[in-house]
Amino acid sequence: MAYPTISFAAIHACLLVYLAPLYVLAQQPSCDISGIGGILASLGPKLSAQAAIILPGDGEFDSLTSRWREYEAPCIAAVVQAATESDVQQTVRYASENNYPFVARAGGHGATEALSEAKNAIQIDLRSLDYVELSEDGTTAIIGGGANIRDTVSTLTALKKRAVTGICECVGISAPTLGGGHGWLQGQYGLMADQVISARLVLSSGEIVTVSEQSNPDLFWAIRGAGHNFGLVTQWQYRVYDDPAPVWSYEIFVYSGDKLEALYTLANEKLKDQPAELVYWGYIIKVADIDPDHPILWFAVIYNGPPEKAAEYTKPFHDIGYISVESGQGNMHDLAVATFQDADGSGCAYGMTSLRYPVGLKSHNVAAVRKVYNEIDETFAKVPEVAGSFFLLEGYSTQAVQAVDPDSTAFPHRDDKILTTSYIMYKPNTTIDPIAQAFGKRLRQYLLDGSDDPAHLRAYVNYADGDEPLPAVYGWEEWRLEKLRNLKTDWDPQNKMRYYVPFV
Repeated sequence: MAYPTISFAAIHACLLVYLAPLYVLAQQPSCDISGIGGILASLGPKLSAQAAIILPGDGEFDSLTSRWREYEAPCIAAVVQAATESDVQQTVRYASENNYPFVARAGGHGATEALSEAKNAIQIDLRSLDYVELSEDGTTAIIGGGANIRDTVSTLTALKKRAVTGICECVGISAPTLGGGHGWLQGQYGLMADQVISARLVLSSGEIVTVSEQSNPDLFWAIRGAGHNFGLVTQWQYRVYDDPAPVWSYEIFVYSGDKLEALYTLANEKLKDQPAELVYWGYIIKVADIDPDHPILWFAVIYNGPPEKAAEYTKPFHDIGYISVESGQGNMHDLAVATFQDADGSGCAYGMTSLRYPVGLKSHNVAAVRKVYNEIDETFAKVPEVAGSFFLLEGYSTQAVQAVDPDSTAFPHRDDKILTTSYIMYKPNTTIDPIAQAFGKRLRQYLLDGSDDPAHLRAYVNYADGDEPLPAVYGWEEWRLEKLRNLKTDWDPQNKMRYYVPFV
């Protein structure tokens, strides 16, 4: 079959046909707000002059509560736009004393089933705490708890600095860090959680604590991998680095589905000696302008360095018969654009039902990836409503991740080389929901069955659906969950923080 050659920009546009961003709530949950009216009189006077309380019916409410995933979203009865750390503290204290659930909001990408248990909740909006302040010696930065990835990266880039961040630009800094935090630079410096020197947390009681290796070290251990369950971070002290290689070079290959075995057999070989500066990033995705009938294989080789060096790693992939290849160079924002994770890309499309079922792997089982492809191909044909979905295979380098003592943080999956997940995305439709859930779970099972340890799923907490066994998320070593639960008793005895893969 002869395939048309289309540009990266055309692929991007094709995806947005399926995933056009929605900037207001697609499905506003029905909340009982009868008792929340007193918040203005009771909490309002305790907040700073710059803070605001937004209620349903107010002009900004829908846009403030719109989320990347509307499915199983929290039911928000009021939004408090915090302008200071004290605003966060006062709001948490008010919510706890009046028995209102509360959830934090920075990027709005939290997507796990426990969020739907936050009914008639107060959303503590941290987005005004969006700042990056470089230390005098240039080795650390103070980052606000409401900062997002796009602004953090752009600020540091302007200062000729860089830091480990997530990839999707509209995601906040805090939530990924609390769950470990993967990113382009992890092979060189470690996970996002490994960059934390200290953090200021508002506990569920309203108390503010500082955590570090010297101050509350057990809680410091917990927030680096399981932190969603312990407090709201208002400020990070975070490692930053000089930017000796600001240029990233990449080649993006598009292959037809019949090249899957050749592609992922080669990818397996290359993972064995993957340098710290190199990332392999793949999608199984439908691009009708290339192939109207079947998904294509989109595969990027991304190198932190000049194109002539990157060519050493991309050359073998030219020997597989590709449909098209596109080369580029740029900064970290350009990488976000290239991988559809920029603020205007399909990765930031709000208002969708977006289901993820992650699996951590040590290598690609090519036969299992073939089963995933075939299942996607058949399901897209049968259920066109989900044809805007994609399957993501993130092949990060892991040298600096694995250099960290695995017992030193709550993140349990340092040995994994590949992070995979479905992104089953469709406009909200309750008829499609059970079909999509079963689809995602089948894809997960194929990879788990073909993994190095089929009896023990490893699921990245920031992608977790919430149906996983808790040891799959927090670690199969018994001491990990035992330690987390003991710390939960110490720091959140009433279990107020229970809306993101709770373990109590």
